[in-house]
Amino acid sequence: MSSPKDLEEVRRTFHEVAVAHVSQVRDVMLELRFGDADPSWLAGTKPALSSLRAMAAQIDLKDLVTALDEFATMIDMSVANRARIADADKAELLRRYQRLIELIPQAFELDAERDRREPIIVEALLLQTEGVERPTMDKLFAVGLNRLDALFNANAEEIVVVSGIRQQLAEAIVQQFQAYRARSKAAVSVRDPAAELRELADLLKSLRTQNEDFSRAANAWSDDARARKRELRKEREQTFLRIKVSLARLGAREQLTKLERMPFQERIATLGTYLSAQSQVR
Repeated sequence: MSSPKDLEEVRRTFHEVAVAHVSQVRDVMLELRFGDADPSWLAGTKPALSSLRAMAAQIDLKDLVTALDEFATMIDMSVANRARIADADKAELLRRYQRLIELIPQAFELDAERDRREPIIVEALLLQTEGVERPTMDKLFAVGLNRLDALFNANAEEIVVVSGIRQQLAEAIVQQFQAYRARSKAAVSVRDPAAELRELADLLKSLRTQNEDFSRAANAWSDDARARKRELRKEREQTFLRIKVSLARLGAREQLTKLERMPFQERIATLGTYLSAQSQVR
């Protein structure tokens, strides 16, 4: 017979396991709450939910089992023969998901997860825009243009009026965020983590090449070498900004925090180790 202390320890371990186990569920619900989500993406969460339910039943977490059953039932209703999730179904999904947040907040919470990812993505996209520097970002953030939804929906004229930045710069910002929205399919998460990791691997290859070229240019003393060094420094920074976006979308914020404190050579080695570990997991 298990003692109450034994059972408490098992449930604590279960909660820790659940955080990683339902990462795909969090990603889908992040998009559903703050934007939209494809029905097939939502349906793809069912295996993780079923597995979690089986584990919860084994340790007699009856409230969680019930909440998972109700949420899974709503998923089936929402995606049945539909090209998009209806607004009423979206509201009901979020209502039932809220019960899961109440039961295991560390596994299912959304607001804190969004707040961990979104500022990194917004800042990195802005700094990838030609002409944007810290004073520009300060002006945008001061008037509430620090969220993806606000930047997705803003037009250049509105940005100029509220922030006072130049028209040409505002147009470049709008173009940057519209391009991100079009190619990414999801704002703060990834529908296909394996594809995102492949893209990250390609970015790492580019970063490695740029860093090697930068080191060679740094050891030369000609005017051409100095000009090339400035160009490569910028290219290297731009590539790392794209890597930051990718890591934020994957939810790898701790990995990103470590990288930012490192010189580029160590960043490259650490990213390589991270990607190798992820390939083993998947």
